[in-house]
Formats: sequence, C-alpha cells, structure tokens
Amino acid sequence: MPQYTLSFKPAVGLYGRHDPSAALFEDGQLRFAIEEERLTRRKHATATFPSRSIEACLEFRGLDLSDVDEVVLPYDPTLRSNILGYHLRDSIRIGGAIQKLNNLSNAVRKELVARYFPKAEVTDRLAEIGTPVPPVSLRSHHACHAASAFHPSTFDEAAVFTIDAKGEYDSTVVWHGTPDGLERVRTYDHPNSLGLFYAVVTEFLGYRMFNGEGKVMGLAPYGNENPAIESALRSVIDTGVDYDVTGLTGRWGTDYGVERLEELFGRSAKAEATDFDQWEKDLAHTAQALLEETVADLVDAYCRRIGTGRVGLSGGVALNCKLNKRVMELPSVDDVFVQPASNDAGLALGAGWIDRDPTDVEPMETAYWGPEYDVDAVEERIETNKLAYARPDDLERTVAEALASGAIVGWFQGRLEFGPRALGNRSILASPRSEASRDRVNRSVKHREEWRPFAPSMVEEAADDYLVDATAAPFMIRSFDVEPEKRDEIPAALHPADGTTRPQTVSADANPRYHRLLREFEELTGTPVLLNTSFNDHGEPIVTEPIEAIKDFFGTGLDLLVIEDLVVAKFESTFGSGRRSDDGATDRTTVDRREGDASADGRAAIRSAIADRAP
Repeated sequence: MPQYTLSFKPAVGLYGRHDPSAALFEDGQLRFAIEEERLTRRKHATATFPSRSIEACLEFRGLDLSDVDEVVLPYDPTLRSNILGYHLRDSIRIGGAIQKLNNLSNAVRKELVARYFPKAEVTDRLAEIGTPVPPVSLRSHHACHAASAFHPSTFDEAAVFTIDAKGEYDSTVVWHGTPDGLERVRTYDHPNSLGLFYAVVTEFLGYRMFNGEGKVMGLAPYGNENPAIESALRSVIDTGVDYDVTGLTGRWGTDYGVERLEELFGRSAKAEATDFDQWEKDLAHTAQALLEETVADLVDAYCRRIGTGRVGLSGGVALNCKLNKRVMELPSVDDVFVQPASNDAGLALGAGWIDRDPTDVEPMETAYWGPEYDVDAVEERIETNKLAYARPDDLERTVAEALASGAIVGWFQGRLEFGPRALGNRSILASPRSEASRDRVNRSVKHREEWRPFAPSMVEEAADDYLVDATAAPFMIRSFDVEPEKRDEIPAALHPADGTTRPQTVSADANPRYHRLLREFEELTGTPVLLNTSFNDHGEPIVTEPIEAIKDFFGTGLDLLVIEDLVVAKFESTFGSGRRSDDGATDRTTVDRREGDASADGRAAIRSAIADRAP
C-alpha cells in the first residue's frame, strides 16, 4: 500500500496569516500541491485554514483523510518561546494601562497555548474534514523553507539561506546542506528581519506588506542613487554579514517602521501607491540596493566559510529576482537553486521533504502540481453557454499566427502551476516585439500601472542567444541582462528602466505544447520568445478552473482564449456569421458557433478579427 503524507501551511491562529497551501506526497514523492487562494479566489487567502486545498489533495488520489498516514505542519509553535520576551514587550507597546493589561493577558494566553496545545486548533479543523485525524507532526518554519531549497535541488552540498519576515522566532537562517540533511549554521532572530525591513519601505510607498514587495522591486530601477536617502537609512540600520535592521523593525508589523521613516525623512507615507515622484523611486532603489548588499555579503561570507559555491535560497525575500541575480553574479557562487514557491505557500513542499534523505528526493523540474480539466467537459460547458469557438487541427500554428498578428491570448493548459509565477499553463501571452504590446496588456488586460514590466518565455535552446551568462531558468525566479543585439527585438519583455529580464526557459520535455507554440511563433517572426504574464485580472489570484478563465476573458481586453484544444472568441464573426460592434466589443446576443477547420478558414478569420489590433 502506498504511504501518504499530507503537508499544509495554515494561516490561522499560531501559524501565520497569509499564503496557506497543501501538498500530497505518495511514498515520499510530491504528487499534488495547490495554494488556497486559487480555490477561495482571495489573493493570499489571509486568515484562512486551507480546507479546500486539503480536500483537493485528497480528491486527486481519491482518498479520505483517514487514508493519510501522517500530517506534517511547517511550523512549530513551541519554538515561539525562544523570543518570549519580545512577544511580551510588544504586547504592551501601545494603549493605556487597561489596554496594555488586556494585551499582556492575551499574549500570555497565546504563549501558553503555543507551549502546551500547539496542535489543538489544527486537529480540530482537520476533524471537520474527516476522522480519525492522522498523526500530526510539527517542523520548524525555516527548516521547511531550507528543505524546499536543498532537497529538490541537484546539489550534494550547498550553503542554504532562508530569509523572510518571521518564522517562529527566526528571520534569517544560514544552513549547511549535505546528503545527511540540513545543519543550522547561524540564526538571526526576529525582529532583526530583512523581510520586515523591505515590508516597511513597501508600506511607506503605499503598497501593502506581503503583497506589494514585488512592485517595489519593479519600481527600484526607475530610481537613482540618492546619497541623502542612503545616509538617512544607514543612520538607523547596519548592513552586511552582521546586519541589524531593528531600528526599523523593532516591533511586529510595519507601523513602527513607517513612523520611523516619516520622522527620518520629514514626509508622510503615501496613502496609496500612485504617481511616484523621483524621490520615492530613489527610496525604492536605495532599499533594494541595501537589501542586495546585505544578502550578497551574507552569501559570500558563508559560501567561503562552508567551502561550497552552490547556494539554495528560499523564504519570501527569495522571490526578489533582482536580488537573486546579484547572488548569481558573486565570484564565490557557482550555481544557485531558488525554490520557485519561496513564499510561505512553499512551506508545504519543504514539510513533505524535510524528513526524507535529500538524495531520495526527485529534482524539482516542474511546477505543474495542481488540477487539470478534461477538454470534453470544457467543450460541453462552452456549448452550454453558446460561446463562439473552434477546435483547430493545428492549435499551436493557429495561436502563433494570432499572436504574430498582434492578438493577446489567454492560454489555459494542463495542470495548474504551484507558486506565484504563471509558467505556460495559466498564462496571458502576447508578442514581445513591440512596446505597444506591453502597454496594451498593462492597460487593457491586467488593469495595472503602465510602468510595470513583463517577463518572457523562450525556448530553452535560445537562452544563450538572448541572455548574458545564460543558464536554465524554468521558474521565472532569476533575472538576467539581455544581449545588446537582442534588446530591440523583445522590448515588451524587458524592464523599461534597466533592460533586464526575468525569463522562463521552456524545454520540450517540461511543457511540449508550450514549446511547440514558441517554435511556431519563431517560424513566423524569427523570435522564439513570448511575453508571458499570469492569467488573472488585477488583484485576483491566477485562474484555476476553465470558468474563471472564461470570466476573465470576457472581462478584460483579451482577444482570444485557448482552453486545452479549443479556441474561444468574443464575437461570432471570428468563426463565421455574426457581427462585431465598432469598438471591438462582443455582441453576445446572437453568438453562433460554427465548427470548421480552424487551420484554414478559421485561422484566416482569427487573423482578420484581430488584425486591427496589431501594434
């Protein structure tokens, strides 16, 4: 009988507040993983127990909870006592005497529950899903991050760095990974937190903690070196191997740090993230530079001390692809594996691997661990809703021609990606060959700031032609400089300010259909690259089910929707009779689907329908 391990990251009670997820392992190997936000349709699914994710894991193998042999949680509340004094002091930092007393009483109660009943809330919630509840094991938050970065790598030995806002008591940890497992080398206790430092700047600039850090990273290249800002920040923090950022992170949350920045700079924090002036861009640039400086010093020092040039990275800070580029370029570093789901959702992966011999864990070569949907069932739903569609004989060629003609395409295929990046299964695609293409995706499809950059997907075989110091990059978690002679060829997939790019290299083995689409686009245009962004509207999680893809298709400026073997259009003239309004909107009152060979007359109709949108 197979042995099943269910690991999941709750976001309730003692277990954090964001990015819950669940993963199913069969005989120690990962078989299914999904983030709760993809099922609740609430970004980051804050303050949520991952009931739907757990049920999706069980459904994948047709299991009841009682069929699971072990549950592993990537958090051990008993470790909170390592910084008990901090928790108690933090509870009485605001309010009058009565409020302070109440806060202290609540803090003491929470610490007692963490110490003596750490599993109680989780086992109660699991019992609502099924009984009997399997044995529940607790593992350290940062140890699970470390396992997610080392066990599925191809490294025999590595220096592993886990960096986030906060685990049970730690914020940055250095590990030594060997075939025997992981050894903790150095711990930076909370509140000395690089993740919280960056979150403070994020909040000061009008974005939200645990949601806007990537936007600040994208804003940073628009800024310049600003000695006044840098000097002010260095007056309250220390960088380098022995960094200390508690001058801004001395209390949990960001309010304390934001107030310190307001005092430091003599200006109020932004109420919302709009219309950044040059000073604010310079602040983002400086914060990014200080983060990179600190982590680079840390990695360099411990690679030399441990005696290895191989590096594993995980924790929310490792989602910073520009930081990862800086680490990759260090002379002391030979190779880097970054866990593609480095945020807290990826803890479910590490929890499932942590008790395994690292040499028994399969290398992580794909992120397609979620659900998939039967094309015939999808077609039946499309028929029921009387949508215009075709089933082309040569799907990849048909879609490539539409993309080459200027179409923006929703691309829904196979198993859902796990992690924050769309990797060609739940993607919005466009030609990378024109800045107008980038601008239209931002404005009409993603409904977001027009300065925000996009990333490319490219065939793996072409990476050396486009990327400086190219390596395989299947997970869109690394940034690269672009070869000068190629920059004008793919302007929509470069950062407008610094010309870097965060690519996905696509192999025929990892994603055959997506690789064929890229090759067909290359045959038509000479460019084996597509602009690729996540299939969702602004503020939404990536789409999971076909019905969500259809909703976003009709609610955004997408021109075509591809679901498995089917091409869906907004207006019936794409596939035959019908009419289209002058502004390009769909007349959905007389939708008429005509079957036909989309590789012939259907393909020509698609070209005609989107030709007026060509950049």
